[in-house]
Amino acid sequence: MKYLVYMTSVIVLILLVFNIFITIKIHKQLTKVGAKNSRWPVGAYIYDRSIGFDFASNVSGSIKKDRFYVKSHQLGYRIGESEDPVSYREGGVLSLGCSFTYGDQVESEETFTQLAADGLNIPAYNYGICSFSYTHALLKAQKLKDQGVLDKLKPEYVILGCWSGLPERSRSPFPPLASRNVPLPAAYLTRDGQSIKIQSPMDIEGIFNLIELYRKEGTDLSFKKFMKIYFSAPRIIYLYVKNNRLAQQLKLGTAHNEVSDYEVYDFYFSGIENIFSAYGSKIIVLFMPNEIDEHPDAALKKAIDGHPGIIFIDGLNAIDKYKVTKRDYVGIHPKPAAHKAYAQEIVDLVRLGIPAPDQD
Repeated sequence: MKYLVYMTSVIVLILLVFNIFITIKIHKQLTKVGAKNSRWPVGAYIYDRSIGFDFASNVSGSIKKDRFYVKSHQLGYRIGESEDPVSYREGGVLSLGCSFTYGDQVESEETFTQLAADGLNIPAYNYGICSFSYTHALLKAQKLKDQGVLDKLKPEYVILGCWSGLPERSRSPFPPLASRNVPLPAAYLTRDGQSIKIQSPMDIEGIFNLIELYRKEGTDLSFKKFMKIYFSAPRIIYLYVKNNRLAQQLKLGTAHNEVSDYEVYDFYFSGIENIFSAYGSKIIVLFMPNEIDEHPDAALKKAIDGHPGIIFIDGLNAIDKYKVTKRDYVGIHPKPAAHKAYAQEIVDLVRLGIPAPDQD
């Protein structure tokens, strides 16, 4: 009996010491994240159970390096610095997408969403979120419907911002928001037999909260931080192991889910049409080139052909028509000139009431 008590005590002591060691290691990793001058205001990104991460409502602050302002309405969409974060009107332009749609490095009033809405004299609801994919955008739209937000906004037009890098991102659990220091896997598309499904993300709420704690209170190790990490350490170890195993499987190709680009587009468009059909919204797909003379690929064209109710806009036409220079869109986030060209193309096509011409 004494031997059993002794061995149990030794094992418990070893586990306690090991947990302290892991706590210090996790603190060092969080220090690397918290010490960085994040571009985004503290609290801008929040944990979401179905997406993995989302952009918070009622956020307001300047971006540190690129000199543009970040502000979100109480309903979650992007607005300008001087705009009212509470009031809204229904029947506007709602956009979904990543940083190209959000307008990274440009002001809210310079985005194609706002410019198109201004041209049509209706409100704008910019739900583009940096690091998002088609998977995340679809989940965001469903979340807005479940929360009753779409019932309030009743968008007349829904613009889906597209560019060539998003299909691959939609198949990956590791968005650009992820870090080597902290695992932040998100939802992604995968194959389930003959069908396509959305794979739910890991439960990373605890890690998200710890990151925010270090960004708000600094990187010094207080007793409060130590205890939070200490009791979270077993869960974080599990997430690291699971995260690294998944990353290794993807690297070796053993976890490749073989969802084609066409299937990504078709799944996305079908889901969006289903969500917004109740509001009679007109769906517009805006392809934004990121290279010189970049037209949409065959997979996107095939998916568009399978959804005849969608209005398709090849942004390269707008780039050429309005003589946008390559320094305004090639290899970078679209600059104001590119956003303006996209918006004008949207307004022209909506006013004409016809789809964009087919591309060779």
